[in-house]
Amino acid sequence: MPLSKAVIIAYIASLSGSALWLYGYFEAGHPALIDWHTYSPWWIADFLPNMESEIGMALIFASTVPMYWPSGRESASHDRTSMASEA
Repeated sequence: MPLSKAVIIAYIASLSGSALWLYGYFEAGHPALIDWHTYSPWWIADFLPNMESEIGMALIFASTVPMYWPSGRESASHDRTSMASEA
């Protein structure tokens, strides 16, 4: 089954987010948008030291939606398959 365009774009966004997070994690960048040390445990705050790492992590999380959300074709074929097995 070929990948849809949305899934390919999601993989590109995920790889871009990973690269941006790694850059932000290892380089001193802009100040963080959220004061993570105040609102989260230390181990989460250490993973998001600056704005670049925050944006990268947001890209990674946002890209999981089109990767794992069922497409219209998949859900329609699943419905037909389940209805045929019930009959």
